[in-house]
Amino acid sequence: TGGNGGVYSGQTVTSTGVTGLTATLPAGHFADGSGSVSFIITGTPSAVGTANFALNIGGQSCTLSASVSYSCKAKTDATTFSNFLCYNLGAANTNADPFTPSWEINGGYWQWGRKAQAAPGPTGPNAGDANAGTISGWNTAFAPVGSWIDGAKTENDPCPAGYRVPTRAQWDGVTGNNTNTYVGTWSNNSTNYSSGLRLGNDLFLPRAGTRNPNNGALSSRGYIGEYCSSTEANSNNWSWGLIFTNSGNAWTTDYFRAFGRSVRCIEYPAAIGSLDCGGRTVTGTLTPGQAASGVSVSIPYTGGNGSAHSGQTVTSTGVTGLTATLPAGNFALGSGSLLYEITGTPSGVGTASFIFDIGGHSCTASLNVAYVCRAKIDATTYKNFMCHNLGAANMSADPFTPSWEINGGYWQWGRLAQAAAGPTGPNAGDANGGAISGWSTTVAPNGSWADGSKTSNDPCPAGYRVPTRAQWEGVIANNIATNVGTSWTVSPANYSTGKKFGNELMLPAAGYRNASDGLLSDRGAYVSYWSSTELGTQSWNMWFQKNYVDMDTDLRSYGMVVRCIEE
Repeated sequence: TGGNGGVYSGQTVTSTGVTGLTATLPAGHFADGSGSVSFIITGTPSAVGTANFALNIGGQSCTLSASVSYSCKAKTDATTFSNFLCYNLGAANTNADPFTPSWEINGGYWQWGRKAQAAPGPTGPNAGDANAGTISGWNTAFAPVGSWIDGAKTENDPCPAGYRVPTRAQWDGVTGNNTNTYVGTWSNNSTNYSSGLRLGNDLFLPRAGTRNPNNGALSSRGYIGEYCSSTEANSNNWSWGLIFTNSGNAWTTDYFRAFGRSVRCIEYPAAIGSLDCGGRTVTGTLTPGQAASGVSVSIPYTGGNGSAHSGQTVTSTGVTGLTATLPAGNFALGSGSLLYEITGTPSGVGTASFIFDIGGHSCTASLNVAYVCRAKIDATTYKNFMCHNLGAANMSADPFTPSWEINGGYWQWGRLAQAAAGPTGPNAGDANGGAISGWSTTVAPNGSWADGSKTSNDPCPAGYRVPTRAQWEGVIANNIATNVGTSWTVSPANYSTGKKFGNELMLPAAGYRNASDGLLSDRGAYVSYWSSTELGTQSWNMWFQKNYVDMDTDLRSYGMVVRCIEE
């Protein structure tokens, strides 16, 4: 970032860690502002690991780290390559060359359907390190049906996240669609780690032998390769696996589940059966112009296959400025949920939409972005208010900045209908400040608004009502009042002042309407907010000016603003 458009001469940087590589940047020029520089990597990596490049250009430096690893794959049908782990499960050295037979890549042995390893592989190239003898406590029982299955990765599958035991069909696809090349010396010896089968160019399977179903003793290392599949045979005691010998053939065959055989895991793309944004659970709130903190959305899914997903980052549309981040992890087997953390600052009021596309399914989650307006009504209790005066011209306007948009209209006490509209624009001619033709001087009867319940005449929307006297008194007594704006002067076009109670409730100084003719008075310097509470033939209201806040009673024919409180 912060490019100045200047010319740079390029550079050549050699790798450390894994050596043998060079990063070359051709000469060029920086963009004005943000851009990128493209290094070309050449050479031959010396080993598996991380190649580090210390980059220093334009007065800035950083270290680029590039992973160096083997890639192992084979065709599982006529056109599709599938990735495999490069080593048998339980291999002693997963950084060894996976295409050169050795004791390090031989791996351990598994009985069908078991998660735990039945017997370890060799720990060294000598006869004494072969781990070839019988296994004390060898399990001669058969794992039950469903311990491994073809349709999903079960909890008993021993492969790491993102991989699973191959199916019989996948092994048949490998043997039927790749050229078989036999490698090494084929002889039956517990320390013969020199032979194996290469399938195509990018998959090598060592001849690791097998373990006896009765006692776990090793047989046929260097002579036979036998690999588990997840597929059950017709008998409950049998399952399918891959076998290859020195005959020049490789095929699948069924065998007793108590045998110990090699496992070579195949990549298992993450998948789910459905993704339900409609069932989302949102934690926290999103407020325009404020950085999201502690906000997340949980999206349920069904049909998880237990495999690993790489996570994702999704930016919002509609209300922009937000990012939903899902860390890498594993789908559950069956039903589960994905927890996305929401960060960033919402650009405005409205709906922030996120299109989640993962595991073969997609859905759109919509999160509401709205202002939160509240104040204490006693020493410990917060109560939510509407964020704008009733009748405000723009319900999406910033409720903490005084403006004509949030001034609102004027109501006579006890009436459902608005007595006078608020301003319609920021100019004096749009102030709606004059007398009101047909202004009613008849007062509403007792009970038109009430403290105990919301009456049919209460003008507030569903879920809200006109505050009681006690609630306004609680706001005054339990929140620090601070002035907003400096020009506390009377003018029909002065929408610049108000008072903030605590940190989350701002009330504009909207003035009031005269009881006799509805003429606007004192906008910008004074305001009265109705309560629902009666006193004889008058009613209580909360009022303030620049240096004073109090409660008072007035004639019900006055027109005052209304700020609704949550029921």
